[in-house]
Amino acid sequence: MTMPRSIDQIIEEQVRRWELSRRGRAAEHRHDPVITMSRLSGCCGRALAEELARRMGFDFFHKEILHRVAESAHLSETILKTVDEKAISAVEEWVQSLFLERYLTGDYFRHLCKVLMAISEHGRAVILGRGAGLVIPPKDCLRVLLVAPVEERVRAVAARDGLSREEAKRRVVHTDSDRHAFIRRHFHSDMMDPVHYDLVVNTAGLGQEGALAAIAAGWKAKKDKAFDAP
Repeated sequence: MTMPRSIDQIIEEQVRRWELSRRGRAAEHRHDPVITMSRLSGCCGRALAEELARRMGFDFFHKEILHRVAESAHLSETILKTVDEKAISAVEEWVQSLFLERYLTGDYFRHLCKVLMAISEHGRAVILGRGAGLVIPPKDCLRVLLVAPVEERVRAVAARDGLSREEAKRRVVHTDSDRHAFIRRHFHSDMMDPVHYDLVVNTAGLGQEGALAAIAAGWKAKKDKAFDAP
């Protein structure tokens, strides 16, 4: 029976893939936009992000991976070293500007910002949560917010977790509150401000297939716009 991989093993495997891609054909995709996804609780964000990454052949980074890297200076530096020296310099400069302009503080967020920027340098990734769309320059990512009416989200959480409606509603409210607070406290921004996104997707209105198609089309438009820029 195959044992599940630990977060550290997943990170190590990703680093090895990046190292190979620097010398292989996958290097042609570097600097393609990444997709950053924020979501309200009950929008099936994790499942959508994983399926999107699978269909597009992208790397997938969820909150637990990003948190583990950000809390480890060793892991964050390991990932930063997968980009070339010129890119490392650009990353350091951008992160420094973020800390000055947005009043970010602490080693955790310095590591997190560096890792998110390194991922964007490699391109072709789906990044779920952790305020990634507020860190990576807008030209380098498609910033997506998943939303749905609260009753739809409560029903989805109740079905997913086997909860009563009231229990599911409490979980939705608590999770949304935590996510709003994280962005407000650490990035001094409103998670629900549409200006922070390129695409706001109502998963209840479009369904999974419609949501995936909208995001894929948005990514292509973002890539084409970057390619056409002087």
